[in-house]
Amino acid sequence: MSNLKKNYYLPEKNAISTKKIIGFDFLKKVLERDFFASANIEGEFENENRISLVIHLQCNFGLTESLFHLNNGNWGNFKNSINGDIKTSPFHTTLVELENDNGMTIDIKELSIHLRDTSIIISRLPNCQIQDQLETILDSVSANFVHFTKGLTKMPYEMFVPIYEETENDFLHSEIKQNNHPDYLGYWGLYFEDEEDTLVYDVKNKVIIEESDFFLLNQWE
Repeated sequence: MSNLKKNYYLPEKNAISTKKIIGFDFLKKVLERDFFASANIEGEFENENRISLVIHLQCNFGLTESLFHLNNGNWGNFKNSINGDIKTSPFHTTLVELENDNGMTIDIKELSIHLRDTSIIISRLPNCQIQDQLETILDSVSANFVHFTKGLTKMPYEMFVPIYEETENDFLHSEIKQNNHPDYLGYWGLYFEDEEDTLVYDVKNKVIIEESDFFLLNQWE
């Protein structure tokens, strides 16, 4: 493993060469095929046994059209078969194969889906991998579409999944305190063209919080 890191690690950029890690070209093809997108994958070694990825998908659909294909079982190609508690997809299966082929953990630090009318930026949470939750997140976007678009009247140009509130490293929300960490279906950040500040969408209660002191975190360290 140390030789792999020595050969493929780029210290000046703190990044990996995705073309030299086994299977990354195939992962890119799977993402582009299943999400009807062009894909860009960036990564870095967190240690010699763990790679952290940032994935950008550029789709030539709007959100409404993408969710239509999602609900028809096409966009993302999520399957009904269950592997333990996780629904499988070619994306998820390919990541597992890459981990086995490279002998290391492959985690996703951020997955951003750039559509014609909005971008969905999903940031990782501790002990809750994006690849395990992606279908659930996208299904929730579909189920909450009418509510976060203010009754289909406004489309946010960016959505951050998730956000949480923090003051001096102390979580304020009681549910977050009880669980010791936020989840992907708690609160989302919304940016609208005619709004100066981030609006917070309460997923569980299906309501936009017009005024908030939430602090937006894009990643966990």
